[in-house]
Amino acid sequence: MVSKATAYPRRRGIEWLGHFVSQAIMHIILAATSLAAVLPFVWMTVASFKEYKELVSSRAFFPRVWTLMNYQEILSRVGFPVALKNSVVVAIPVTFSVVLTSTAVGYVFAKYPLWKKEFWFTLILSTMMVPFTVVIIPLYITMKDIGLLNQLAGVIVVGLWSTFGIFMMRQSIETIPNDYIDAARIDGASELWIFLQVIVPLSLAPMSSLGVLTFLGSWDNFMFPSIMLNKPSNQTLPILLAGMRNLWWERYDLWIAGAMLTVVPVMLLFTIAQRTFVRGLSMTGLK
Repeated sequence: MVSKATAYPRRRGIEWLGHFVSQAIMHIILAATSLAAVLPFVWMTVASFKEYKELVSSRAFFPRVWTLMNYQEILSRVGFPVALKNSVVVAIPVTFSVVLTSTAVGYVFAKYPLWKKEFWFTLILSTMMVPFTVVIIPLYITMKDIGLLNQLAGVIVVGLWSTFGIFMMRQSIETIPNDYIDAARIDGASELWIFLQVIVPLSLAPMSSLGVLTFLGSWDNFMFPSIMLNKPSNQTLPILLAGMRNLWWERYDLWIAGAMLTVVPVMLLFTIAQRTFVRGLSMTGLK
């Protein structure tokens, strides 16, 4: 018969072993998933420094001869600087406008006693259920009628506000105590002052997260700009990279170098705002 003094350490050992095995399995799964997600990017980074012949013929992971010719060629031959400038011109105003309008409208829906507020908020959210492909033709006709066809302004105007951004900021601003707003009103602060000096400082984390998501979406947007922008001087980076298939359908080295130049700005932005991005998502409950 096993005594209690002997059975207790044995049970503790079995529990510890079970916990260790479960944690090991979880870490192996996470490591494998992370490797599968990162490995294509690592390969693309290394391959962008390979010569064309080595890229299509060699199976070696690292290049025998490291070269920057791919970057030099794509920057000088296919109008890449112009497309990069156009992407920046589109992404920055869209990001700034979405963050500002989403914060303002989210504040109104979160803290103001509007008539049938939940109905109007639900009506706005219902637009998220409409596929963007359904409204492409009406948007195209509208932009053509107001003279914004083949203009970067036509792409910017369509992205000036975001339903998802309004929802995200409303969820975050609802967590701000009303005591702060009431105290500011008692002190005689105007509504604009309350918004700029109370709501905005307390919402910087979700605003940063929304800014990163909006910039990424605008930077990688292809469908609508490809319809709106037909002139080479107005093309953005996704349109330029897609058009390279018609120019050099076998030049994988140029494709990879162009993709790297497109991804690096977004990666840098996310790296800089990583902590704020994660904090903002956790504050809004969008984990």
